[in-house]
Amino acid sequence: MAGSALKLMAPSGDRLALRLADDARVQAVTTNVRFVGGAYSRAFQIGSRGYHEFVRTHMIKAAPTDRFVVKGRETVVAATADGSMTIVTLKERYHELMTFFTGPPPSRKKLIGLFDTLEIQDHPRGMRVRPERFTQGDTATEQVAVMVADRGTIVVPGQKQARNLVPKHRGKSTRRGGEMWRVPLPGRAGSTSEHDYLYVVAGAKGAAEVRIAQGGGLDTGALLDWVDGIDAAWNEA
Repeated sequence: MAGSALKLMAPSGDRLALRLADDARVQAVTTNVRFVGGAYSRAFQIGSRGYHEFVRTHMIKAAPTDRFVVKGRETVVAATADGSMTIVTLKERYHELMTFFTGPPPSRKKLIGLFDTLEIQDHPRGMRVRPERFTQGDTATEQVAVMVADRGTIVVPGQKQARNLVPKHRGKSTRRGGEMWRVPLPGRAGSTSEHDYLYVVAGAKGAAEVRIAQGGGLDTGALLDWVDGIDAAWNEA
């Protein structure tokens, strides 16, 4: 069967095999994770090298304010001009670990303390990260997002969250042996545009939520055929 496959790793260390229907270019892979436990709660985003500069330049418009080292890793800080948001990112060899604060930058001491509480292992396929045991923190949610040029965005929740994504009723069979459902976006029920829907594709070992692209050169039928060919499968660490 024609197509391509990605081998990725989530922050928990679980491995994701994501099969795609064709070899369209993958533009970006990002990961979201939230840790909770006791008084501990914080969300992080993981992107490839250069992620911090892209976010602060093209998405949030934040200027650099500080740079220091945590456990031998470069850590950079940027803040918006009005002081409403701060981006803090630890840079590894392959990936960057980013978190956000509302308001001006916290003290350097606080930021060093934050990253000092994390165990981090960076690999070409992804960054494994978790709170140190003494924090009593644990992974609450995680997901991997893949942007594919002229096709759409695929969001794959972690194994624990996947069951909440799949509808209770039976879906349409896909050519990879899974099921697919069409779910209207909020306030879009009854729309005749396929772009007003999310598509859930589920197999035996995982599920994905897909938003198809607009203006990419493919007609709706071809895009839906692409969605039909997606398969996400998790293997535990």
